[in-house]
Amino acid sequence: MDLGALFARKIFIPIYERRWGLYDGALSRALAESQFDPPEVILEQQLEQFRGLVGHVIEANPFYRERYAGLDAGDLRTPEDFAGLPLLSKDDIRQHGEALISDGCVPQRMFHKRTGGSTGVPVHVYWDHPAHVFKRAIVRRHDAWAGFRPGQKQAALWGDTEKRYPLKERIYKALCERTIYLDTLRMDDAYLAQFVERVRRFRPEVLIGHAHSLFFFSRFLVDQGDDDLQFSGIISTAETLVPAEREFIEDRFGPVLFDRYGCEEVSLIASECPAHDGLHTSAEGMYVEVLGGDATTPGRIVVTDLINRGMPLVRYEVGDLATVAAGPCSCGRGLPRLARVFGRSTDILYAPDGRKVSGVSILDTFVIHVPGLRQAQIVQDRLDHLVLRVVRDTGFGDESVACLRAAVQEVFGPEMYHDIEYVDSIAPTSRGKYQFSICEIDPPVGAGA
Repeated sequence: MDLGALFARKIFIPIYERRWGLYDGALSRALAESQFDPPEVILEQQLEQFRGLVGHVIEANPFYRERYAGLDAGDLRTPEDFAGLPLLSKDDIRQHGEALISDGCVPQRMFHKRTGGSTGVPVHVYWDHPAHVFKRAIVRRHDAWAGFRPGQKQAALWGDTEKRYPLKERIYKALCERTIYLDTLRMDDAYLAQFVERVRRFRPEVLIGHAHSLFFFSRFLVDQGDDDLQFSGIISTAETLVPAEREFIEDRFGPVLFDRYGCEEVSLIASECPAHDGLHTSAEGMYVEVLGGDATTPGRIVVTDLINRGMPLVRYEVGDLATVAAGPCSCGRGLPRLARVFGRSTDILYAPDGRKVSGVSILDTFVIHVPGLRQAQIVQDRLDHLVLRVVRDTGFGDESVACLRAAVQEVFGPEMYHDIEYVDSIAPTSRGKYQFSICEIDPPVGAGA
């Protein structure tokens, strides 16, 4: 028995969450039951929440008050009615951020989310307190599908693992999160081998990480002939896990892989359940549309955050594509499903010494913090050379350039050369998605495929 997990779940976590107003016991119990409601009941509840949200933003939100002038929320009854509302774009958020804050809400008292996603476009979003608590509860419910419960040990393949946290958060992480990290900005064989030994000593039950980083970690274990390291569940997130990578990971670890889809702006959107047949949406707090898509044709993902009224995102186009899963899931949950998410893709890059570097980690750790950067793309055309394509915005200047150059040196080392190429726009892929990092070279000897 893991006494640390028991103490964390029963004592440390409840005390911490009650102290900071984050306790979600009743909410978590309600979500455990509502996931099995019939689809028609879930849809009716979503439409009622959506209607209430539209009424709220007309009354109390500067941006939507103007956008929905003359609209009566009571007239919105069917999914088709709601589909007639205008879409919200990333540019809308970037250009009208302050107007999207509802009356009586102050950004300094809300939870700030800053992201570029895989598009490289910085976006600032704020959650009110009820939304923050709700999203934590949703994540915990979907964690449970992968066999992970609060307080259990986990290993994470992530970027920005050296970030400094306030004292209260460091205490929480030590007593409650119980996580060891592999920094995906460093993926050389020696570092991976050290991490494997840490995993053996720590004995985490669950592994979570960026999709491609999970694949490379699995590949390393296979190349090293390591066939005994196991996890009860593996959660893949942040990027699209392509079928070949999924097959490789499951060949190594077994059918314990749970794909997950979300974004910083709204948190978790959909997750795979134990039936491994598509991804159930977080329908109690998220209304998800797939425009122009069906079971075979990918459509554009549009989400409405039904909970966050502090900075409402109504019919927000995320920038990804998905197909829709038809029919009921064998798990018995009535939550709608996405069959597969497309378009979110970042290549693995390489340092001159052969280290693998996760593209999404560079984005999450460095690029979104560069001032005045509207959009960016990294292209590796030689082992020792990068092209940084930059779309400048107001505020881009010498400091921005210095930040970019420092990031290249910190991540790739002093032997990496780079050029900054200023462009008016960055062309999307054939699927309409902006790919943040592109690797045009073959893996260096010793780096693996």
